[in-house]
Formats: sequence, structure tokens, C-alpha cells
Amino acid sequence: MELNSVLKVNFGKQRWVDHIGKNFKEEIGIDVSNIPVSVFNVPKSISRFKPEAYVPQAIALGPYHHFETHLYQMERYKVAIVKAFLNPDQVISFEPLVIDRLRKVEPMIRACYHKYLDLDDETLAWIVAIDGLFILDVLRHYGEIDRFIPKKLVNYAVLYRDMMVLENQMPLVILNEMRKIINTSPLDHDDDLELLSMLIGFCEVHSPLKLTRTLDNSIGTRNGTRNYLHLLDLMYHLIVNNESPKEGFRIESSQEEQVNGVDDIRRKHHVIGNMMDDIMEMGQKLGKIRRFGKAINVIVSIPWEKISNLLGFHIGKGLEKKDSEDHPRVTEIKIPSVSSLSKYGKIYFSPTTGGIRDTKFVSNEGTLYLPVITLEIYHDVILRNLVAYEFATSSSSMELAQYIDLMSGIIDTEEDVMLLKDKGIIIGTMPNTNIVDFFNGMNKSNEHKRGNQTVEQLNAYYNQRLGIKVWKFMKRKMRGSRKVLTIVFTILACLLMIVYSFCEVYGCPKLFNNPT
Repeated sequence: MELNSVLKVNFGKQRWVDHIGKNFKEEIGIDVSNIPVSVFNVPKSISRFKPEAYVPQAIALGPYHHFETHLYQMERYKVAIVKAFLNPDQVISFEPLVIDRLRKVEPMIRACYHKYLDLDDETLAWIVAIDGLFILDVLRHYGEIDRFIPKKLVNYAVLYRDMMVLENQMPLVILNEMRKIINTSPLDHDDDLELLSMLIGFCEVHSPLKLTRTLDNSIGTRNGTRNYLHLLDLMYHLIVNNESPKEGFRIESSQEEQVNGVDDIRRKHHVIGNMMDDIMEMGQKLGKIRRFGKAINVIVSIPWEKISNLLGFHIGKGLEKKDSEDHPRVTEIKIPSVSSLSKYGKIYFSPTTGGIRDTKFVSNEGTLYLPVITLEIYHDVILRNLVAYEFATSSSSMELAQYIDLMSGIIDTEEDVMLLKDKGIIIGTMPNTNIVDFFNGMNKSNEHKRGNQTVEQLNAYYNQRLGIKVWKFMKRKMRGSRKVLTIVFTILACLLMIVYSFCEVYGCPKLFNNPT
């Protein structure tokens, strides 16, 4: 099928027959059952909200994007770096030494990729050889790519960003094979640790979240230990497995499924909430808090739906825009924003010393604990591809996606970002507007099977606040009629202002029960 071809050309049937027939004969005795698929296509359901975040911008690594014309200009620089990485004898004998040996393990190479690779053995071997050695050189000479690549052509940030794209990953079993070939001797445990150390060092520099210090020290599968598949997989597990030594709280594996018009509700909440604050402040000045509370009860008991219909403001659900391929709609979990939780729910925010598993809400403290996240240039790309990888591997926990869901739900505006920055939860140089755009552009994961306990606890605590109860009651009574709400609160504020001004001039002792 054309869409599954890495070259994106019509795939010949005879070529398929020749390829399968060749593999049928040659793969006898070659066991690829222990080679897990590690490089996936990003599902369209994830990439459609920001497709450019899931593809390389400057350098193709591996076969998926190798033949895209805007990336091909980097090939000569990669070749120059590889030639400098090898000794002169290896350069001269490169084809028999490297290419021919890679062709012998071609089934293992293909087994690492989810997409069918419409490439002949020699082409695939050359791609893997050049890109694999290029990555090894980048890891060994970190921060020195300008030896061969002009900074005007590609800077460090773009290169390192491309190295974290899911479809641009180079499986570590291939990198190990390359090192075994170049060293011309079997790798020992120290060699394995050397590569792992370089990879961890890269992750420590570029990870937006803190990493665990406890990990499996092997890359290949040994005695049943975990196999790190590639650089993105390593960073993912270093992030997810990080938790403080004390008893940590682990996010449960699900979110609420249905959210309708969340963004509109939040915007209305902020606008009308500010009106309610003004009215309450005026009521305090009038010294009629109790009577004002009774007045609110009278107001909410009025049949506003009928009044809305009489005024021509019809309440209904037919105004929501449906999701479509051309105009996909981002959905979020149902939770108030940071500013609402702080202002109306009196909820505090505090950074944790651990990772995403230490995210928790302590109700008796009224405090939400969140891990520190560093947001620099391209960190949004790294986080998007980490979530895409978690989704592609069908992780049962979806822990990272749930954390991103939570942050996307509570961050709506720059005010929310500033509040979290003031608490030391968000750090880094990414502009506030970019942070808002990133979290508002992350679609809610729908893979969770159980409720998120942190979200449920936050919502329960928030909804028990007296002011929130009044607001929700009024919202139910006057749902769908923003114009009516605006008119009612405006008139009420004006009436209170008039009464207050009148009493300031003429005095109202009976009204306030204060003798003159």
C-alpha cells in the first residue's frame, strides 16, 4: 500500500514477491523474536494538532524520513562526520567491513521498525551505517558538530530536537551492532556501560523533567533485564520511574472521558466570576451580607430559562462545533484552571522533589504537589514525542500522558503559567505564551481506563467550596444564556451602586439597622 511505503512510491508486486522469497530462504536460523518493534509511526490522531512537531526539521536518522528532499542536504555532512569517526583503514574497507556485515543482520534491522521498509538490503544497510555512526559521533563529541556542519545550516538545538523525534529514532541494538563492527571484537560489559553513560548524559541535558537515578545498567537483554530500545525510550523510562524515596503517590490510569465546551465554560467562569467578586464586594460595603445572601437565593429561584426564551436567547446544545478532519478540536480533562483553583478554591501549589509519580493532592493541606518542569526551546517537541511513544507502545499506565493531561487542564492562560512559575513548578526560558499554546494544544489522551485520583480529589475539594456551590447552582439555572447572565449581573451591580450612592448622601439607618 502506497501510504505504508517509506519511499512513498507505487510498490511493485513482483518486488514484494522477490523480497519475501529472499527472506524466506535466508532468514532460516535467524531469530528475530527477541527484537521488539521500537520505531513507530506517530498516529494521525496525535500528530494532527501539530504535525511539524513529529517530523525532523534538519536531519533524517534512519529510513523513515531519509529520502525527503528538504533533509537530504545534510547527507554530505553526515558522511564527513562518519569518515572522521573512523580510522583510515576502516574508511578504505568500509563496504566489506560495515555494509556487508549489516546486510547479514538485515532481518534484525527490519524487525525494529513498525512501518514496512520498501528498500533493498544494500540501501537499508547504507542508511543504517551512516546514521548509526553519525549518532555515535554526536554522543561522543557532544556539542562539537560545528566541526563539520555550518551553524548557519543547522544549530545544536535543531539537531538535538531531531534526535528526540519518535520516527527518527535509531534502535540501540543497531548502535550496538555498529560498535561491535567498528571495534572488530565482541563488546564487553564496560563498553555497554560506556554507551549507556553517553545516552544518559544526553537525557540529563535535554529532559524537561527530572530523571531517576535508579535504572537497569544494561542496554541489551541480559538475564531477563529490561531492554532500552532507543534514546527516546531511555528518556521516557528515566522520567516515568523517577519518584522520591519516601512513599510516593502514583497517578491512576484514567481520566474522565467526555468534555463538552470546556474552554467556553472556563472563559465564562472567569468573566462572570469577576462580576460576582465585584457584587460581593459591593454587598459588603452595604453591610447587608445576610440579606444579600437571601437575595441570591431569590435570584437563583427565578425561572431564568423562561425569561431567556422570552428575551430571545434560546438555550440549547446545538451550537457546539463538531470535530472534523479539517478543524480538529482539542479536548482537555474537566478541571478548573490554576488561577481558579487558587482564587476560588483556595488551593495552594507546591513543587515536589521527585517526578510525575509524586504528583498528588493533599486535601487536609489544600495543596497540589507537582514535579518541577523545565521548558526551554523544543522541550514541547520532546514532550509530544514522549507521549506519542507511550501511546504507540500501548502502555497500560499512561503515566506521562496523564501528567500532561493534568497540566493541560489546569493551564489556560498566561496568568496560570505565572502562578506556577512563582511557585517554582515551571522553570526555563520558554515564553509564557508558548507554554500556554503548548499545553492548550495537547489533546487529552483517551486511553485511560480508570479515573485519575488526583483530578477527582481536586474537583471534589474545589466543588465543596461555598462560593463554587453557589456559582454552579446559578450556572445550572441559567445555563446557555451568557447574555442573560451578563445583563442580570450588570443590572444588579448598577442597582447596588445606586443604593450605595443614595445611602452615602442621605443615609439609610433603617436599611443598615444602625441608629443615627
